[in-house]
Amino acid sequence: MGKVGHTFIDLEEVDSTNLYAERMLQKGSVAEGTVILAKFQTAGMGQDDHQWESASGQNLTFSIVLHPRFLSPGRQFLLNKVISLGVLDFLADYVEGATIKWPNDILIGSKKIGGILIRINVEGESLETAIVGIGLNVNQTKFDPSLTQAASLVQVLHQELKLKEALILLCNAIDMRYSQLKNNNNEQLKSDFHQKLLGYKLERKFVVDGQQIIGIIEGVDEFGRLLVIHPGEPVKAYAHKEIEYLLS
Repeated sequence: MGKVGHTFIDLEEVDSTNLYAERMLQKGSVAEGTVILAKFQTAGMGQDDHQWESASGQNLTFSIVLHPRFLSPGRQFLLNKVISLGVLDFLADYVEGATIKWPNDILIGSKKIGGILIRINVEGESLETAIVGIGLNVNQTKFDPSLTQAASLVQVLHQELKLKEALILLCNAIDMRYSQLKNNNNEQLKSDFHQKLLGYKLERKFVVDGQQIIGIIEGVDEFGRLLVIHPGEPVKAYAHKEIEYLLS
């Protein structure tokens, strides 16, 4: 298994680094840890096929090819934990208070600074490939007015970062977390993920079935479902789209 970032494929422009990685895999084998980086994506994807908006050459938009064959399909959310924690480990060298907004957003305060999109290919009883798409707002200063929660590192730090240097550091951080997973250090990953989970053990507002309700996040289960306690009720597990955080 190759170290994350041992090979970089630099692209000026592409429809999506995830789609580019898919096409590479369709043509043949791709070494684990290969990173596909694009200055601009014409069809960058976020969660639920939403487009990921990013100014050309100002941010980190890339995909990592992994071969987590040691994982069964039912344990694939462990990859979300690994990647999310790797991004937060990287950010910790620059800012405080970055959190994970379940299932795959990276926040600083109430502002979204990054997102993660993982595409899985299952063969038999194991995960054959995972294409990990990451978008991290780094040096962009202006966003579409409709993206009211968008922010970037430069807006927090008031100084630009060198993108390639930042990418190498980020890949190193992800590789360390991926090594934890390969070494079956799942309890540490679980604990660290919960500690960085937005709203963990705190009472906050949610929307379920169009109704605003109160709940306390108890964590995330092995299938990636959000565990929430509502007043007077037992713990309930929510899949993606069944519950929405309210950030204010």
